[in-house]
Amino acid sequence: MRPQKISDQELTVNMLEILRSRGYDGSSLNDLALVGGLKKASLYHRYPGGKETLVQSVLDHFTGEFEHRVFSVLTAKKKKPKKKLTAALRSIALIYDNGGANCLYRALSMQSGMEIFGAQIRENCQKWLKSFEHIGKDFGFKKKKSKLLALESLIKIQGSLVLSNIFGDRKLFIETLNDIKNSYLGN
Repeated sequence: MRPQKISDQELTVNMLEILRSRGYDGSSLNDLALVGGLKKASLYHRYPGGKETLVQSVLDHFTGEFEHRVFSVLTAKKKKPKKKLTAALRSIALIYDNGGANCLYRALSMQSGMEIFGAQIRENCQKWLKSFEHIGKDFGFKKKKSKLLALESLIKIQGSLVLSNIFGDRKLFIETLNDIKNSYLGN
């Protein structure tokens, strides 16, 4: 067996960038193979289920990053809320390249991507809301206020990603992260 030209991890990260920018329908198997320096046949060898299983793999990776770097941090026990929130927001900045990267959930929520992956996207957004609601409770907010702050954080992140890309100004995203932090800190 010949060694792989590119590791599964590297391939997934490269395909993530294509999917973030083009969505499900706009990304051909050829495009996805090219980012890994592969031929379509090699891609089919790794992902025998075709494009849907390939994109599922990338979505699982993206979700795993949020699980590990954001959701589990926000819901961790025995850590101070401010430290948890700061670490989670720092991770969000890294995941979204300080506002320079599109959100995979947004990209896949268009056209047939939503039909195929909609349930998982909704589930992941619910995890976002629950995690941010949890940190709100850690800060001592009542349930209603915690839910509102959680929803606002998701809306603000998604909106600032779109506007940062439209205006070519990542500062909008960074300011949004600071605004979210200040909302929880009461500033």
